[in-house]
Amino acid sequence: MFKKVLVGYDGSAGARVALDGAAALAKQFGAEVTALFVRGPLPSYSDLPGEFEGEADAAENEIAERQLDVASVTAQHGLLIRCETCMGDPAKSIVQHAAQGCYDLIVIGHSGHSEIWARLLGDTADRISDHAPCSVLVIKSGARSARLPYHNEPAHSV
Repeated sequence: MFKKVLVGYDGSAGARVALDGAAALAKQFGAEVTALFVRGPLPSYSDLPGEFEGEADAAENEIAERQLDVASVTAQHGLLIRCETCMGDPAKSIVQHAAQGCYDLIVIGHSGHSEIWARLLGDTADRISDHAPCSVLVIKSGARSARLPYHNEPAHSV
């Protein structure tokens, strides 16, 4: 059913649940998985000497941490998960990446914002599902909803 899965991964607990879920789906469907890290742009100007270098180093360290997270999930599930990075707005970047890469599923974690906050600002998950060129799976954290069944395990009703 799904052959190319894109996971929006920012290192949060919700994103980790999404990454685990995407890995489980990949095993079930024999799909390839790509974890996409979206980071904001570096400052365009600075009054302080060394600020650009510090920001660039922090961004590189953050990317390295995300790659270690993905490597851990790769080892745990026994499959390959590619890592890619881009800059920009998370929702827009994930949607564009999915369209350009011909992905047939986007997996993202739920933000955990309150319902009112999400209505006011527009939740990233909502924006992705509204504009995605493919199916979107939003995985919420929590014991009952976080675990996806493998193909040899019976599905439990939630």
